[in-house]
Amino acid sequence: MIKLEKIDLTLRQQSIFTNLNLHIIKNKKILLKMPSGTGKSTLLKVIMGYIPIDSGNIIIDKEVLGEHNIDALRQKFAYISQNISFTEESVEKYIELIFSFKKNKNIKLSNSNLYDLLEKFELDKNILKKSPLLLSGGEKQRIALILVLLLDRDILLLDEVTSGLDHDLKIKVIKIIKNLNKTVIISSHDNQWLDHDEFEIVRW
Repeated sequence: MIKLEKIDLTLRQQSIFTNLNLHIIKNKKILLKMPSGTGKSTLLKVIMGYIPIDSGNIIIDKEVLGEHNIDALRQKFAYISQNISFTEESVEKYIELIFSFKKNKNIKLSNSNLYDLLEKFELDKNILKKSPLLLSGGEKQRIALILVLLLDRDILLLDEVTSGLDHDLKIKVIKIIKNLNKTVIISSHDNQWLDHDEFEIVRW
């Protein structure tokens, strides 16, 4: 459960949120569908605690987000930003790096699950040996989605994760996401999300 109570936020002398209230129950799928510059990406970062709010409360599973619990609560999230970058010399090495982090050491990386997801997202397993510099934007988005599914977090915050895909791939990815047994908040300009009633549109 995610609850935003009376959120106020001003950035660079511009009011982003004024008395914003939002209640998202477990396993709900939320689509943030608004024009550019209205704070969709900012809201995802606010929920993660990356951008401090001016006033109000962010409540995750009945806990108010604060300095004392921010690291623990972030363990519930997987976040994909618009600007996806990979730091290692290959996709495979990057995935291994993520799973080597202390917060992920209790999660076993299953190659069979990885290969299944690559097939599901229409990626050849040879992509694992590729340099991230050679990947298209759509390939990076699909690898990022595969990674968060392997990490198996309860809550997914996805920022424009289908923007680099062609029409058919957009539809395929949307169908995968809508069937996840997870809480999902998506920011997107793609209209294909609107064809699926599973996604509740939120505007402010």
